[in-house]
Amino acid sequence: MQTHFEIPNVEPLQSKIISNINIKLCQFKSTLMTKYVFGSYEGKNPCLKYANNDKETWRLFVQSRESKVWLVSEVT
Repeated sequence: MQTHFEIPNVEPLQSKIISNINIKLCQFKSTLMTKYVFGSYEGKNPCLKYANNDKETWRLFVQSRESKVWLVSEVT
């Protein structure tokens, strides 16, 4: 996976690209949450499948998704 991207210096294009990256990141987080936090792979660690995730980052992600603050914000 690339960690650096060069986006052309054209304002409408930059805005669209950054917006699409944000959408994809949100979709990825949602997939991780529905499969690995609350779904059929609950309790399993996706760090082996997704090499850029380390165990501490995953632990913090799960902890944030299981917090009452996050669960309440999703319901409302």
